[in-house]
Amino acid sequence: MKIDYKKVVSEILSSREKSGGIDKIYFAACGGSKAELTIANFFLSCESKKVKTWIYTAKEFVLCTPKALDENSIVITLSSSGTTKETVEAAALARKTGAVSIVITGEKDSPLAANGDYVFYDGDEPKYHYSTLSLTIALKFAVELVQQVEGYPHYEEMQNGFAILDDVIGKARDYAQPGALAFAEANKNEPVIHVMASGANYNVAYTTTTCILMECQWIHSNPIHCGEFFHGPFEVTDKEVPFLILVGTGRERAMDERAVKFLNQYGKKLYILDAKEFGVDVLGAEVCEYLSPIVFTGVLSIYSHKLADARNHSVDVRRYMWHVEY
Repeated sequence: MKIDYKKVVSEILSSREKSGGIDKIYFAACGGSKAELTIANFFLSCESKKVKTWIYTAKEFVLCTPKALDENSIVITLSSSGTTKETVEAAALARKTGAVSIVITGEKDSPLAANGDYVFYDGDEPKYHYSTLSLTIALKFAVELVQQVEGYPHYEEMQNGFAILDDVIGKARDYAQPGALAFAEANKNEPVIHVMASGANYNVAYTTTTCILMECQWIHSNPIHCGEFFHGPFEVTDKEVPFLILVGTGRERAMDERAVKFLNQYGKKLYILDAKEFGVDVLGAEVCEYLSPIVFTGVLSIYSHKLADARNHSVDVRRYMWHVEY
């Protein structure tokens, strides 16, 4: 199902025109789904003067509901299965308070879909088509919202970036194969691996630690923001601790490079993924920093599976998730 973002945004804005328009957007989800929404939230916080934005873990959104939530708000929730209990509650709360409820899910007939005024379905295409992934869907909506509310000067450049995104990611994934294999072999027995990034890419560091290393591989890990590295975390740096660093191509790059410089001096087990090496710049000078997390997501999926193969530990194995009450 192709999403007509222009039509959806236009309908939403028209429906709230008499009450003062849309001026707030809340993102609410859990785990990797929450991280996927972070790109759109980051884009809005950087580019919109008129729409305020926040991101919540879904249960906190329900328990500690912001008083500003009202009919002039949009709430975007995400769950691939459409059954994540906390996220379903967040979407139901959005509708109860009169906000516009947008849900992103891979299952049309799901509890989450039943609580959406608009359902963005991401299940039509194979997951290697990254232009249809949930994080891309959320970003595309955010771009269109800013364009229609106040105008986005780099709108056409962003649309061009979206158009060539799958091709860029495909080439990046091919380029990543040797590095991913080397990383997997070098780290298959490591008990701890830290992941670093900043800007819009930080969500990829979070997903890599939380969903790949901790959830799927049972490896201790911590997502470290490169801007926060020198305010505590750098004290764990030594020659034995592995660091995987995502270096961005946008304004955040100065923070990333500062962290890499320190780690090169005092660390040893360093694995640096530079967005420029993966061809992100071709997506557009003014927009590539917002699209680079999607490219990194494609690349890190290669790293995930190579590490799983090297450890003989399937990415589908769980001890607790889906098996016990929690």
